[in-house]
Amino acid sequence: MRILPMTSNYTSAQFFAKNQLRRLSFGCGALVLNMALISMLNATELSSVDCEREASSVDCGSAYSATIDELGKLWISYVRNKHVYVSRSDDKGRNFSAPVKVNRIAEDAEHNGENRPKIIVTANSEVLLSWTLKTSNRYTGEIRFARSSDGGKTFSKPKTINDDGLSVGHRFDSMFLTKSGHLYLAWIDKRELHASTQIGSNYAGAAIYYAVSDDYGRSFSPNYPVSSNSCECCRIAMAPSGEDGVAILWRQIYEEKIRDHAFAILRPEGNVIFSGRASVDDWYINACPHHGPSMEIAASENEYHMAWFSNGNINQGVYYARYNALTGSSDATMQVDGMPGSGHPDIKEFDGKLYLVWKGFDGSATALNLIVSSDNGQTWSAAQILRSTELASDYPLLVRDKEALFLSW
Repeated sequence: MRILPMTSNYTSAQFFAKNQLRRLSFGCGALVLNMALISMLNATELSSVDCEREASSVDCGSAYSATIDELGKLWISYVRNKHVYVSRSDDKGRNFSAPVKVNRIAEDAEHNGENRPKIIVTANSEVLLSWTLKTSNRYTGEIRFARSSDGGKTFSKPKTINDDGLSVGHRFDSMFLTKSGHLYLAWIDKRELHASTQIGSNYAGAAIYYAVSDDYGRSFSPNYPVSSNSCECCRIAMAPSGEDGVAILWRQIYEEKIRDHAFAILRPEGNVIFSGRASVDDWYINACPHHGPSMEIAASENEYHMAWFSNGNINQGVYYARYNALTGSSDATMQVDGMPGSGHPDIKEFDGKLYLVWKGFDGSATALNLIVSSDNGQTWSAAQILRSTELASDYPLLVRDKEALFLSW
């Protein structure tokens, strides 16, 4: 994982990876970010971490997530040797605190691009973690949650949020905290598939369920259903809806074979406002793409910015559109990248501009790409390659605080 400053407020930042540390500097133009490599640490220093001996080091994990609290401190979570870890940086990634083990008893936490631990830090410095526990049977799991009330020094015993008691799939969790203090957990759930199988009935895909806490995770509501027949393994995007609601975007199965995106608004009492189909790509695929969407609330009321990947009959590649939750329609639809190997977009707003990042592939190297819009997604800058590598790399994920926008990958 590396942390890159996307705006000019910070002149430099140090990024970390398993075997690599780099210091980069960015200059910000009107729309396009210019990047220059100004120094690189000695290779012997970069490889000084022995992950066999220092197993919990921030350089040795996988499936990183990042957030920045209200004091400007960077928090990360990751998985190493069947434990979820948390670490904090007070200087935007130059130095990190000693990692803290969240689950004291080892358990098989999911750690891949679509399914990684999630971390939120409240205004009161409570640290909230969710993740998916892989259980014994194939494609099964449980949604796990733990919290810290002492600033990340210690964590509560992990608890299971799905309440059906079934050994079926509960996976691909997403977590969101509203301005009102309602904590939402949404995930992909196979209890309905299990029930249909028990009576010999056909069932396509899985379902979306969620639970809500109004006390920062000390307790949770019962599980609420959102939609049947969701895709089985694409992450769920979340964004605010008013003070206490959440909008979600997920890949849904239409006509038993098409896997496009759907939109709904979740309420804390369990009510679901199902707005409709958010993308019309006609992607006929009898498999899971492992390719979830990204979503950001727009400046216009009831509108949301969406970024996603499709390989449908209508649209292929990475796409952007603006979705209206009242009309159930999308506009400003644009192909961002139609080249083979493009995918995994993320979108965030900062200081009146939209930033959209994604991964590209030219046959030998993976590129980290960026476009920027300053008019609510109507027009966009030319694409710019921020970084490229021939080594393995994670999905790009945008993180912001009050002063700047950052990119982790």
